[in-house]
Amino acid sequence: MKIPRFLFVHGWGFDRNFWEPVRRAIGQHNGDSLDFGYFGQSKLEYDWSQPFIAVGHSLGFLWLLQQPLAACIQLISINGFSRFFAGSDWPFGVPQRVTKRMQLALHRDAKKTLDQFYETVGFFDTSEKRYDLAALDNGLEFLMTQDNRSIAKKQAHKIAIMASDQDPIVPVSLTKACFPTPTPILWNKDGGHLLPITDPDSCANFIRDVVKCIK
Repeated sequence: MKIPRFLFVHGWGFDRNFWEPVRRAIGQHNGDSLDFGYFGQSKLEYDWSQPFIAVGHSLGFLWLLQQPLAACIQLISINGFSRFFAGSDWPFGVPQRVTKRMQLALHRDAKKTLDQFYETVGFFDTSEKRYDLAALDNGLEFLMTQDNRSIAKKQAHKIAIMASDQDPIVPVSLTKACFPTPTPILWNKDGGHLLPITDPDSCANFIRDVVKCIK
């Protein structure tokens, strides 16, 4: 079959350039990367009516689950989840109070808050940024409120998962709890939360292997 276009969606605290290492590793392909506008102009317009393969990182995968997926041939999650926050009914996620503290800190000192997040995930960036507080705040609010487990269950036949067993943001227990059994998970050793940056070749190989299995 003709390989359809790819759609790449980044996670919180990054922009569309996040996917460049993976896209270079994939090689020639037809695709686009969206942008939540955390540091500039957002780019979220997309033609959801034509066949596509969606690849989401972290919050980006959570967001993808809410989009029109009738034409989506495959949903690829890298360091992703279908629900991030914990609750009395679901203890696997991150307590909302933790993300809420981060949200409050963001408005006091955006740079410090982002730098602390980057340090946690092992990302070192010295570039100057223009922070869009509203967009960053909305992203954290989305993480604290969005539960897409039912959508993930409905779309399970389309989902392929790559995760890290050393992810400081999305632990193994959360990854496993987010997806219905027996959805297979490819575990990356020591890659952390930013697999598209720390191990783009493995991400590209995983994406290629998934595409090969599409009928």
